[in-house]
Amino acid sequence: MATRYRPIPEVQKTERSPGVNANRGKQLSRKKDNVKDYSIGLMDVDGAIMYYFNEVIKPTIEDNGEVAKVPVLYSNAERWKTAQVDGVIRDNRKQVILPVITFKRTSIAKDESIPVDKLGDKDPQLFYHFERLYNAENRYDKYSVQQGLTPARQYHSIAMPDYMTMTYDAIIWTSYTEHMNEIIEKINFSEGSYWGEPGKFKFRVAIDSFDDATELADRERIVRSSFSFSCRGYLMPDSINKAISTRKYFTPKEITLTEVVE
Repeated sequence: MATRYRPIPEVQKTERSPGVNANRGKQLSRKKDNVKDYSIGLMDVDGAIMYYFNEVIKPTIEDNGEVAKVPVLYSNAERWKTAQVDGVIRDNRKQVILPVITFKRTSIAKDESIPVDKLGDKDPQLFYHFERLYNAENRYDKYSVQQGLTPARQYHSIAMPDYMTMTYDAIIWTSYTEHMNEIIEKINFSEGSYWGEPGKFKFRVAIDSFDDATELADRERIVRSSFSFSCRGYLMPDSINKAISTRKYFTPKEITLTEVVE
């Protein structure tokens, strides 16, 4: 009877499982590293726009001497279709919500003005490089000065993201034209600026135009205005096909050895 041998699986050489021909210079522990992997998704862009609406623009109206905040809603497919059919947005009790602002992402396209060639999606070769000014491997001590050691510099390399243009549609509902004018004036003044939360991602937003319309729904006069705006952002997934998006490395030190013969 012939002997059957089980095939030996091929060793996959990656950053996490380097295999036989591993580069020990890239095997750096990041357990205590406070620089996390860089990633940004579509929900981060939507969240930046939502934050800017609520915390920076702060749409409000004045009704009977009181200032009321205008709610801002992100519409899913069901809510957006209902708003298009009924012409209004209703709450759980089927009551019309006035005033209200709702928006929805409609398209995602490549930003042709910033072409990026990553030279390979499985193992990108195009990175941004940042130097960390101080690190534990580059402490000042007398021994380094006496021996003339070259300090090791710490760098972080971040893969180039995909620059995208996201398009959104938004609708504003109010009861009176004066309220609509107040909201449009605040939103239009923010056109051309960078929307987002301070200390986090910000994206430049451009508004095309506002379309006004007055409708009657359930014997109630409703003023409606729709507009579209584009957001120039970027996308970077959590991991690029199992390749780490943020890499850390040190520059080599130069050590000179001398032999003394007595």
